[in-house]
Amino acid sequence: MRRATILFASLLTLSAVIFSGCGNGSKNKLIGRWKVSDVQTQFDETKVNPSTLQQVAELEKQTILNFVNDSTLIIMMGEKNFDAFYSFDAATGKIFYSFDGKGINMTDLGVYSNSTIVSNSETPVGTITVTYSLSK
Repeated sequence: MRRATILFASLLTLSAVIFSGCGNGSKNKLIGRWKVSDVQTQFDETKVNPSTLQQVAELEKQTILNFVNDSTLIIMMGEKNFDAFYSFDAATGKIFYSFDGKGINMTDLGVYSNSTIVSNSETPVGTITVTYSLSK
């Protein structure tokens, strides 16, 4: 009988340790609304009108990333919302998204580092770097 009590107490302790490890320590740092904090552009001005470049930067500033849970992302661009599936590689900080809902055709969103998300976009006429910060 004493042996059964010790075994039960050991299993109870082991269960408590296992379940305490499943707590907030592994919380997804992306969940929440991320707003643009900076936009940097490097364009060949011989190929792009400077006023067009300014419009592109202003449009980027309106984008909000809303990470709802561990797989749902809503990309808000002005009055339009786009539902997406996302994945996060915690080891590299890379974030990928897909509009197909299954994660088949994943697109690189950016990299999470130092409490920011940095997204680089290469275009035929230059580069746009957008930095997002978690909204408070």
